[in-house]
Amino acid sequence: MSEAPYKALPELLAEIKGGTICPVYLLYGDEFVYKAAFRSLLGAIIPPNHQDLNYEAVDGASENVYGVIQRLNTFPLIPSAKVIAVHETRVFYSSVVMSDLLLKSREAFEVENFKESAHYFLHMLSIIGLSMDDAQERNWKGISDNELKQYLEVKGEEKGSGGWLDEVISYCINERLTVPVHEDDAEVLNDAILTGYPETNHLVLTADIVDKRRRLYKTIKKVGVVVDCSMPKGDRKAEKQKQQEALRGHMKKVLEEAGKTMAPGGFEALYEKIGPNIRSFSGELDKVVTFVGDKEKILPSDIETISERTRQDPIYEMSNAVAERDTPKALFFLDSLLQNNVYPLQVLAVVGNQIRKLILAKDFIHSKLGSAWKKDLSYAGFQKTLLPKLEERDPDLLTGNAHPYAIYMTFKQSNNYTITELTRALELLLDADIRLKTSGQNAKVVLESATLRICGDEQTFQSHIS
Repeated sequence: MSEAPYKALPELLAEIKGGTICPVYLLYGDEFVYKAAFRSLLGAIIPPNHQDLNYEAVDGASENVYGVIQRLNTFPLIPSAKVIAVHETRVFYSSVVMSDLLLKSREAFEVENFKESAHYFLHMLSIIGLSMDDAQERNWKGISDNELKQYLEVKGEEKGSGGWLDEVISYCINERLTVPVHEDDAEVLNDAILTGYPETNHLVLTADIVDKRRRLYKTIKKVGVVVDCSMPKGDRKAEKQKQQEALRGHMKKVLEEAGKTMAPGGFEALYEKIGPNIRSFSGELDKVVTFVGDKEKILPSDIETISERTRQDPIYEMSNAVAERDTPKALFFLDSLLQNNVYPLQVLAVVGNQIRKLILAKDFIHSKLGSAWKKDLSYAGFQKTLLPKLEERDPDLLTGNAHPYAIYMTFKQSNNYTITELTRALELLLDADIRLKTSGQNAKVVLESATLRICGDEQTFQSHIS
């Protein structure tokens, strides 16, 4: 049928609502964009009240192509359209996209998403038939691309150099991750699409990376629709203009749904702070929308205020990761702090203060004054119901010199722990303090142990030290 850019999605949705629905759709490119596109596509094909019965989701990480085909050939429970969606499928991975996988791995690493970074790296190894032992030894025997091999071996990534690749390999080993078995299911799925299935059923594939030379891609383009959800990349003027056009379109949609407008200069201020990454841009935009509460117009000064609140030193990034119960991120910042010779007891003190703030928030929530708190309470609701009651109290560690939005975020983070877990966390920090001052143990080992026990559970801790 066709291949279309993401900006053509409204026309595609109009066709679907008009009754023209293709047997198969492929959405690929930026994860944030294709997920948003999928939600719109699903809503156009299946009425919301039928989705519980006529929509089946398959995780691409564990997909079984024969199971997908069986679902495609099963008639819907309700006599209307049915969607079988394979999310983040790997069927388009091939040796042609090895460099893309490697780039994705590095990009994920640079934003501290170690799990995703390892995912891309392991799939690259799988495609070329290499093991973790090969990776540790930098044995790239399956790579015929000299430029890629040179990139792996030369650009600051030699074994033991401490480069990002060493960190990813260490993460895989510590987490006991293995190289997945590479199976080429693309041809099986391609034949199933050509053979056909009930007209009521529709296959939707989402993918981050595709090899356009594969027969499956060409088949989908011929009998269905391919939507390119890639975000423009690069520093050239034309590419930057396309980036900003895409971000402006996304911002307009978000603001319309929230009933707000952006004052002149607001987009430029947000773009300057965040850059072209749509996931980060969207996340910061959501923060700003929440921050302004009932105010309809967002000003550049609002963006500056929220940016200042979140622009923290690494030591506070680490304590915030503990509050979010994000173990990989907390360990990442802890390692960074110690490498930059931050005093271990200072780290301990900041994390201790964060835990005490969470306890104070938890204590207030459990009091009569805090009965209005709900996990999904908006910032505007917090300002109306709980903030006035907090302001009546004497300032303490939670409320003293803190912006109301910071207090609100502490309340939300307190949902990540029980009061028993927070009390236990203080005991673990006290134990770490004593060991740092008296035992002569390695500071990194002591702090890692405390962080793992606080953020994770005993199984996570034992897995890390084994």
